[in-house]
Amino acid sequence: MPLLLGAVLLSNTVACQKSSEPSANTNDPANNRPNPVSKQNSPTSSQLKNQPAAVPAGTSFDTVLQQDLSTGKNRDNEPFTLRVKGGNKTLKDAAIQGHLEDVVKAAKGKKASLHLVFDDIQLADGSAYPIDVTLVNTQVETKTKGKFVQNAGIILAGAAAGHFLGNQAKFKHGAVAGGAATAAYVLSSPGGEVVLKKGTNVKLKLKTPLDTSP
Repeated sequence: MPLLLGAVLLSNTVACQKSSEPSANTNDPANNRPNPVSKQNSPTSSQLKNQPAAVPAGTSFDTVLQQDLSTGKNRDNEPFTLRVKGGNKTLKDAAIQGHLEDVVKAAKGKKASLHLVFDDIQLADGSAYPIDVTLVNTQVETKTKGKFVQNAGIILAGAAAGHFLGNQAKFKHGAVAGGAATAAYVLSSPGGEVVLKKGTNVKLKLKTPLDTSP
């Protein structure tokens, strides 16, 4: 009888020890931490490159000419600057650099004309990019008649081939603008010299997207 009682007490003691052992804590913060984000779910460099460009093709914007241009005074390859006003926030306070080509002074039996070529754009943060734009509208004054003529088909005679004169070394991507050639927009006058005054509004439209990705 004492032997049987001792066996029962030993069994109860072992059971109590097992029940007193700590169980797994489901409220442990370590067990509730979210799984780390898989690298497969993070954007890759190729995906970042496929994101939309900062300024899409077809975007129109106004610029202001920063100096006088005239077929009577200017010559081929002379530079000019346009300052962007309003419009797209990426283009705000940007400056477009261009140059003149095929400047023809008015003469007897010869109409004055010049080609505007747009080389590159420098954004407010100092970064520069090649730019491919169409001349939508501007105001041209003929020196002899002294009146402004807006785009009427006579003044904007169309586009011709021009060449790029921008500084490729300043481009963030090291890109070449338009390859070996770019568009040159012809301004001609039915009488007198072609004159673009400082402060003239020049409306442009992007033909291809302006990509400002890193």
